[in-house]
Amino acid sequence: MAGSPPKHGNKSNRRHVLLGALLWVLFGAGLLVQVNVPRLKITDNTFVIPPALISEGNQVPIVEIIGTQRRMQWLSSVLTVSGALGLAFYYYRHRLARARSP
Repeated sequence: MAGSPPKHGNKSNRRHVLLGALLWVLFGAGLLVQVNVPRLKITDNTFVIPPALISEGNQVPIVEIIGTQRRMQWLSSVLTVSGALGLAFYYYRHRLARARSP
């Protein structure tokens, strides 16, 4: 067809937009994990166990609770930092491409 744009340019543009959206989702997921992670309070260099865990009468698995919190903090850090770095490179390349085109 004479009036349609070249397919390789359209596919490349779509891929470029999807990459940007994926990087924003990655960054946002890291922030959501950070916001939704339950936190243990620390007072006088000791963990404060939530009363709901103590009132049940069960033994409190503090090692598991701390391990879960560390993993969630690590996951949040990895998602947020990788998303932020990806977005920085993405928009840097995007601005370079615009500066080079007439």
